[in-house]
Amino acid sequence: MILYHGSYLKIQTPDLTRSRVNVDFGHGFYTTPIYEQAVKWCEKFKRRGKDGIISRYRFDEIAYHKLKMLIFDSYSEE
Repeated sequence: MILYHGSYLKIQTPDLTRSRVNVDFGHGFYTTPIYEQAVKWCEKFKRRGKDGIISRYRFDEIAYHKLKMLIFDSYSEE
């Protein structure tokens, strides 16, 4: 599976020790399989005068069962 992360800098390897605590769903690294959603996230950085950069990751689905994850089946304002 391919996952995307929108930011103002390229993130080669996600590092959870550098993630912010007070974000929507708590401490973690946020990704989406929806490219357009990552593009929209970059728009907030562009409004602040920064570059919008989308990092792309190949997710090992076998590792899925070893992780603590919050999964949404579809886009939600919640």
